[in-house]
Amino acid sequence: MEIFGVPLQAMMSQLLLGLVNGSFYAMLSLGLAVIFGLLNVINFSHGALYMMGAFFAFIGVSTFGINYWAMLIIAPLLVGVFGVIVEKTMLRWLYKLDHLYGLLLTFGITLLLEGVFRSF
Repeated sequence: MEIFGVPLQAMMSQLLLGLVNGSFYAMLSLGLAVIFGLLNVINFSHGALYMMGAFFAFIGVSTFGINYWAMLIIAPLLVGVFGVIVEKTMLRWLYKLDHLYGLLLTFGITLLLEGVFRSF
């Protein structure tokens, strides 16, 4: 069976891929909206933190042999601990200042994380 000249299996796989990508983008934008709404900080390092979680999961599975499903739980927890440390040590002092300072700090954190993980 074909739909618009495309086999049904290919159409369903593309539909599923679109739903997965759309849900990923929705989670990413929801995280940005919650952080800006609650903390009033423009978090430029949001994508770098996602990259850090993916890297932790990859290293945990490939190097340490930890189960894939366990790393799907452990990696976000590690990134969350890192985020709490960044918030308590650096970001907290910028809440009363202009948004630009938070943007610059999180941009610097992004550059730092990308440089660290690029060296692996």
